[in-house]
Amino acid sequence: MLLLDLPPFMLGVFMLYWSLPLGAMLGKIRFWKLQGPRNDAYGWAIALKQMFGCKFLYLDGPELYTGGKYSTCIFLSNHRSWGDFFLDVVATEGYAQMLSRWAVFFVFPVFMTSVIIVRSVVLFKRGAVRDKNALNDFIDRKLQASPIKSLIVYPEGHRSTKRQSLPLKRGMLHFAYDRKYPVQIVMSANKESVISEKAMRVGFGQMIVVGYSEPIHSSQFPTFGDFGSKVQKEWDQEWQRVYSSQPEDAKVQAPPEVDDRHYTRLTKALMVLVGSFSLVLFWTTVYWSARFGLWLLSMFGSLRPHVTGMLVVYLAVSFVRSFRPSQPLPHIPALGQQSARNGHFVEPSKAASSGNAGGGHAAFA
Repeated sequence: MLLLDLPPFMLGVFMLYWSLPLGAMLGKIRFWKLQGPRNDAYGWAIALKQMFGCKFLYLDGPELYTGGKYSTCIFLSNHRSWGDFFLDVVATEGYAQMLSRWAVFFVFPVFMTSVIIVRSVVLFKRGAVRDKNALNDFIDRKLQASPIKSLIVYPEGHRSTKRQSLPLKRGMLHFAYDRKYPVQIVMSANKESVISEKAMRVGFGQMIVVGYSEPIHSSQFPTFGDFGSKVQKEWDQEWQRVYSSQPEDAKVQAPPEVDDRHYTRLTKALMVLVGSFSLVLFWTTVYWSARFGLWLLSMFGSLRPHVTGMLVVYLAVSFVRSFRPSQPLPHIPALGQQSARNGHFVEPSKAASSGNAGGGHAAFA
């Protein structure tokens, strides 16, 4: 049913691409606010959540580690689709930067420019990673220079919509262990139902089930192997808990409003410039796109009313289908369950071929 899925998917990509001006028009990215704190990156994520109509359901148990607001915490999230980019920012309440490859900037330059300005993303070139220590030092500098001290990473290394987790890569686990940073698993089910670039499908009004592990303090483990085994065990348990849950097991909760970032004058000035330019560019694009669409319809001459009618019916059916909230289906336990049961952490290079440069540094791609 690709033809019916295509219009909502194109709208979803459109909203991602133009999320900066759209978020501003929704009043969530207040780049014109020059006095007092604000949080543009978190506001951007909340705006996209509203545009896609997502509902967040939180499982009982541990809550988000708020220590990540004041000091560095590595949040480990499952990697499902493009939707991860804003859904995981919402799930971590804007406490963490995103670790991403530069390729994302060239796909979505408008909003990526803004999150670069407010220092809410760490970008690196995947193919250029040769020296792990140099990359780790680069990440250290980016965290130190930003008001946002924590980081969202994807230890599976690649996007996957399989029924089981991919083996966890060791790169960012070493990063956390060597620096004695705590980590917390932030597991979310049904993210790929919001937008799936693989299936070219978008779903509006989807339910996102979120579960948090207890914080894992790397400083409490004498060896990296012990720490890695604990992370793998907790990851497997959280995967099974979240993906086998039902909506009635969780509570609907609106993400909090967070305005706690004190940006410099230069940052605010740049955001005014970029935000204003994005609004002008957005409306210019809408205007000329509408003109082009009307010109195309005019090419049908006397058949124009019939073609317009069929197009309206096609779009109506397509978008009605996209507003069918799906529920997270139970998934089988994560790969690595066996290694967690016998108490040994299996290095990803021994468990599966990764093909991921940089020793398994996991980022949004």
